[in-house]
Amino acid sequence: MAKNKFLKKPDTNQAAQSNELIEATYKMSVPAKRVMLMLLGEIHPGQQDISGKIRIVASDYAKKTGIDPSQSYKDIKNGCQELMGTIIETRDPKKRTTEMCVVVDWMQYHDDEGWLEATFTRWVSPYIQSLTTMGYTKIKIDEALKFQRFYTIRLYELLMQFNKTGERYIKISSLRKIFQIEKKKYSRFADLKRWVLEPSIKEIESKTPWLINWSPVKSGRKTTSLSFSFCQKELTKCPDTMDMFD
Repeated sequence: MAKNKFLKKPDTNQAAQSNELIEATYKMSVPAKRVMLMLLGEIHPGQQDISGKIRIVASDYAKKTGIDPSQSYKDIKNGCQELMGTIIETRDPKKRTTEMCVVVDWMQYHDDEGWLEATFTRWVSPYIQSLTTMGYTKIKIDEALKFQRFYTIRLYELLMQFNKTGERYIKISSLRKIFQIEKKKYSRFADLKRWVLEPSIKEIESKTPWLINWSPVKSGRKTTSLSFSFCQKELTKCPDTMDMFD
């Protein structure tokens, strides 16, 4: 497109998203989330027009995830199809508005060639185009696609949003909404810790260069927030989360 002709080729190992999309509310399968990140990797953060067809290849998916090539094509096909029906919800507190949209509105797959093409919807485009004029976050696709859990990918994104400071504070109510955890599911903090937080942190630390410290923050006797500090493993020790409150 003419609007994009002076841009460099995008780094296909970097998926750029506005911070509003990072903190958006949605739930999808791991293959669908992986496909979303791979599609985003084909877009330059400064791109002003994303209306064109975007291609992803099953062999690339297999290489990045470690999945057998015979399964990788099924994953990208089914994952992309799921994106056509997954609702992304964003909230603008200043305007007091809630917006809902889907990610992909067209796809075409090629059975004998191992690739597919898709187009992003015009409704999601404000969150993934012309990002150099707003706050946005880059996600390393080679790291994110290794994860086997949706919660891990989403926690990784939320932490990487603050990778310059290595610190993040988030309310549990916000985290539950972002992760789309039903009200009655993991209602006890001990269950949320056991089934969501600890497995996700363990997976991030085992599959990426990141070390994560975290601690619960209480209001009275109830745990209401989480404090994270994180750093690259070449640093001998990450700051303690309690340092954030000194």
